[in-house]
Amino acid sequence: MSFRRYKLLTSLGTVFFVLLVLSTFAILVLPLKPRVELAIISLILYALCFALATNSAYTFRVANDVVVAVSETEPSDFKFEIANYKELLKSAERTRSHRIESSEFNAGGHSWVMVMYPKGNKNDNSRDHISLYLRLVNKPTEGGAVLASFKFFIFDKKRETYITIIITKDRRFDATHPEWGIARALHVDDFTDEANGLLINNSCVIGAEVYVLQNITKIARLSLVEKTTGRTHTWKVNNYTRLRADKYSPSFRIEGYSWKLHLYPKRNETGKNRYLSLYLCLQEPANLTRGWKLHVEYTLSIKGKISGKDHKKTAGFWFDSNNAQHGFDEFLPLTEPNSPNRGSGHDEILTIEANLKKMFTAQ
Repeated sequence: MSFRRYKLLTSLGTVFFVLLVLSTFAILVLPLKPRVELAIISLILYALCFALATNSAYTFRVANDVVVAVSETEPSDFKFEIANYKELLKSAERTRSHRIESSEFNAGGHSWVMVMYPKGNKNDNSRDHISLYLRLVNKPTEGGAVLASFKFFIFDKKRETYITIIITKDRRFDATHPEWGIARALHVDDFTDEANGLLINNSCVIGAEVYVLQNITKIARLSLVEKTTGRTHTWKVNNYTRLRADKYSPSFRIEGYSWKLHLYPKRNETGKNRYLSLYLCLQEPANLTRGWKLHVEYTLSIKGKISGKDHKKTAGFWFDSNNAQHGFDEFLPLTEPNSPNRGSGHDEILTIEANLKKMFTAQ
């Protein structure tokens, strides 16, 4: 950050005050003609300063997601006075921690710590700069996160204002990245020069404000279970034409899960006695880990007897404790040439295959 520009911005208040005095003097003391002239000059200068202030708004951008402002308002969440700054700096160097940490403070329902690198965070390419970070103390559980925006404050004791460093982009604090901040907050020379008013009598004051925008308690995690290439189960239904009710296959296991096939010889939700219906069923779905789902891409087929061509249908479905069956109400019209109701002799045996191609689990 450019400290020269900061001092320029803090001088605007003084300029405004001087112009106000001149305008008042012109109105109350001077004769009419010089009063008008001085008033016009003051207004022009005032307009120029106002344009400068409006353009910068007492702020200036130092990075794509960092804005620095001048404020007289104290930080509302935490203020941290560092006494014996030079001694703490030497201690940090001796212990090779190269950082100073504040005590914990609460904001937005969470505990935080301010972290300061007096000579820059070498891991963040900030040599010769003060680095400031905010760390979430109570790290969320796996999959959880805290979405927050925040500001840093550095007190200018000479001007009694705060350099306010605003992180404009929301940050996601989680178990793998609990610390965010700005690597190049202020050049070390600007910070340690007592003439600038930030470090006086070996002490300084910094602070923070945190705005928690969202608490993310859990994130869905999708992971591919081993591809079930060639995992096909065959079910031979004897005396098929004599069936009068639905029938389940014996259970079979694929990829650690137990399955069954569910057959309705003459049943459909919208047209009973016109279709053969066929379904894939997950056995004991309650044994799935709570909150988990299992996505299966599968193909069901009936072996063709007359044409020699199998009748197949493919689908994908999320199975869970409340949805354990999926398939086709209208799997095969009973009027089809391949229908098991047509033909004779070997038609008493119906051959059904289930191929489970891929599985995904989601928590």
